Amino acid sequence: MRALELIIDNLDTVFRGDAWHGPSVMEIINSLPLEKVSQVQNFSSQTIAQHIYHLAAWRKFTIEKLNDNIHYSLETEEDNWGNNEMTKPENFNELIEYLKKQHFALIAELEKYDDDILEKNVPGEYYNFYKLLNGLIQHDTYHLGMIWVLWQ
Repeated sequence: MRALELIIDNLDTVFRGDAWHGPSVMEIINSLPLEKVSQVQNFSSQTIAQHIYHLAAWRKFTIEKLNDNIHYSLETEEDNWGNNEMTKPENFNELIEYLKKQHFALIAELEKYDDDILEKNVPGEYYNFYKLLNGLIQHDTYHLGMIWVLWQ
């Protein structure tokens, strides 16, 4: 297997299932009670819904960078965490669909490339795509833990 194929497989495994760390992103999300997704906890400034939006936002960021969009960024709170209609409980299903859409779009975009992309610098950033893609996997795992903590 090529290195990029392994990264794609790992990214999709953490997202959809059979991850070593336990339940995947979608396994946890599909288990969430709706009344918990927008609750504010005293130890976090973000809700579960905002963490889910954040996972989608970083997938969109990665897609934009793969398409050489040097100007795309996640500089505002809304860009990064949502803080909008999509993160309200009544729109939870749309939020989940948005996350899945971004995930599968990212996988489809990555499948267009070979391992050479991994050494290419991310447009407008100081790091390469290898670091971004592996960081995205770590990022998912971290925010999955935050979602779990906020759920309890």
